[in-house]
Amino acid sequence: MAIRDISLVDRIKLLGILLFNIFIVGTLGFHLIEGWGMLDSFFMTLITVTTIGYGEIHPLSSSGKIFDIILIFMGVGTAAYSFVTATQVVVEGEVQRLLGRRRLDRKIMRLQGHYIICGNGRIGSLIWKEFHGAGKPFVVIDSDHSAITPLEMEDIPHILGDATQEETLIRAGIKRAKGLIATASSDAANVYIILIAKDLNPDIFVLARAETEDSIKNLKRAGADRVISPYLIGGRHMANIILKPTVVDFVELATGEKQDDFFIQMEGFKIKEDSVLIGNTLRESPIRKEIGLIVVAIKGKNGRMLFNPPADYMLSEGDVLVCIGEPSAFNAMKRLVSGERP
Repeated sequence: MAIRDISLVDRIKLLGILLFNIFIVGTLGFHLIEGWGMLDSFFMTLITVTTIGYGEIHPLSSSGKIFDIILIFMGVGTAAYSFVTATQVVVEGEVQRLLGRRRLDRKIMRLQGHYIICGNGRIGSLIWKEFHGAGKPFVVIDSDHSAITPLEMEDIPHILGDATQEETLIRAGIKRAKGLIATASSDAANVYIILIAKDLNPDIFVLARAETEDSIKNLKRAGADRVISPYLIGGRHMANIILKPTVVDFVELATGEKQDDFFIQMEGFKIKEDSVLIGNTLRESPIRKEIGLIVVAIKGKNGRMLFNPPADYMLSEGDVLVCIGEPSAFNAMKRLVSGERP
């Protein structure tokens, strides 16, 4: 097998072993042939292999000169190839990094209707993993290189930068984005992000994370459409596990947090303009009797939520039907709201 056919990592290991052996052979050779000390023998081997050219540290005998010639042929070529290989590692790594960054930038530039996640901390990382699993387009922004490293390893669209800077949000495609999630480590940073985002794209939906309950109002004043306090929600959820365990079990089952043999899910479906559902009542629609889903709520065009809608509710374009049932029925429901029959 030719050396070029060996992987770069294996070549580095092989060259390291060769250099180590050459230095051992050279040091022992000068020590045994010339009777020099180990330090002088190692130094002579070093200047011979690296071609520094200091000259002989002691006069060489004829046997020593012959050994030195052999060492030059053995060592100089190996040392030169080691330098070339090391340079190749650095250059290839840098080239691959630059090419990968350019490819990611092009990918981000092509995103339309995507989501921008500002911050890759504990909350932000959970969000993008859910988006990634659901196949939703997104890009993550963080100014901490250590927080970006996991995204680089998984080839996740990301930008290393400050989300409070206008140019960073523009790079992330803020004007083409559908939504922005502000999960920075401080409420002040989230306020700045929201203000800039709304200025660049007034129609964008902004979801913000609040560190404290008092900052919820400030984030809404800055333009956030929804504000979530993970600590507040977490506290309420823990209390409800004790106070309302059956209700919590049902919600976790419906949201996919609890994995049981009997698995149901809840999802919203927006009725498109070509849907056959338009003009029909819930009773007349095939949602329950053919698809097997239950409509637990309907969000109308006015944004109002109607829970437990009556059977004679007239369906219209733009209505969002919140349905619960087995995930296997969701594909049929998606076709139905889009204008196809299940």
